[in-house]
Amino acid sequence: MLRITLLVVGRAPPVIGCTRKARYAGIDDNPTITYKPWDTTEPLMADYGWTRGKLPKFRARSPFHRQQIARRMVTEMIRKDYCIVGGARAPALRILADHVVELAKAGDTDSRQQLAYFLHDPLMVDKAFDEYPRRFKDMNAKYAMMTRLKSRRRTDAVAMYFVEYKNRDMSDNHKGEDYSAGPERFFLPPRIVETEKGIQRPPHMQMAFDRWASKFKTEEFHHWWRLRHAKLRYWGVRNVPHPSDVDPLWTEKEEEEWHNEMLANTGEYEDLDLDDESYTAAGEGGEPSPAGDGPQPQRVG
Repeated sequence: MLRITLLVVGRAPPVIGCTRKARYAGIDDNPTITYKPWDTTEPLMADYGWTRGKLPKFRARSPFHRQQIARRMVTEMIRKDYCIVGGARAPALRILADHVVELAKAGDTDSRQQLAYFLHDPLMVDKAFDEYPRRFKDMNAKYAMMTRLKSRRRTDAVAMYFVEYKNRDMSDNHKGEDYSAGPERFFLPPRIVETEKGIQRPPHMQMAFDRWASKFKTEEFHHWWRLRHAKLRYWGVRNVPHPSDVDPLWTEKEEEEWHNEMLANTGEYEDLDLDDESYTAAGEGGEPSPAGDGPQPQRVG
């Protein structure tokens, strides 16, 4: 008796979900030199996926867009020492932040170039390599911390996380600033503690603050400010002065006085005349004399 075999011509149904590989799948009997585009042994070479040893694969429009999000998050993390992100971005940012500290503690030129390729702001490369080695010198792992916030994002109900670097006391971002009393104007930098009068703010903090504060000192903002008073009066808000009685928030005289006050607080640099040609400093290649003064100026001719 012949057995009737029913042959179904067509394609095998696709496998839903993760499939288990064979035990010998990773063994190559004929090894060759292979190129791995995502080498996860190098820091910041982000390989996103859902398997162990890969970064959490957060939602993005494309792999390129996912990498752009990672670069932006890490750059802001270095700038502010913290970053509030949602969902699967948080563990990815925490791991990438640890990679940044590992590169900074290595301190060589290759590590600096690798971080410079990854970040958006080259100033943050200098900040990381200047601050993180001494800030995390007593730590060898887990430099960043991730804390889940109580409330979710209102728009899409995504869980929010507060990712920050540890050892915030060693950070230069707000070093020496006195918050017991606010500044005279809201767009002036915070006061400095008396014991830290000669302090130098980090360049990225000073540049960002100056850029933010400069818009309140312009004529355009004063025009908007008077127009806002006119609108408030039109809307029926009480006790709003007339626009003609509104003075500018900042004048050139106040700017000059405040600038002179800042120069007076620098202390150690006020008696240094930069136009003095007789000033000599020990530069590279010059050895100080036994007396202690700098090297003698070289005679030409």
